[in-house]
Amino acid sequence: MKTIKNITAKALKVTALVALTLGSFTIKANNGKDLLNETEKTIKQNVNFPKLNLSNQADQKVEIVFTTSENGKVDFVLAKTKNEVLKKELEKQFSTLTLNKLAANTAYSIVFNFKTI
Repeated sequence: MKTIKNITAKALKVTALVALTLGSFTIKANNGKDLLNETEKTIKQNVNFPKLNLSNQADQKVEIVFTTSENGKVDFVLAKTKNEVLKKELEKQFSTLTLNKLAANTAYSIVFNFKTI
């Protein structure tokens, strides 16, 4: 009788642990999507290329790696491209961003695809 109670108690503990773990993942997944949407919206509003002329360039992909400080200000930016004008412009614009929803001292990456039409 005691072994059945022990097995039942252990099974109940394992079930509770699994339920709490899966519940926390679900909650975190929803919050992560909201944070991503807000960050994406901020980047789209503040990064633009009115002075950039890429008409004579081939299609290119630019990866940007950045980190934020405790107050959300972007404190490091690295644009990976061979086009120096594009690199400087992207790094300049990203360095002025404040992304409060992102965790501090974590490297984030975003990719811009430029296509000539």
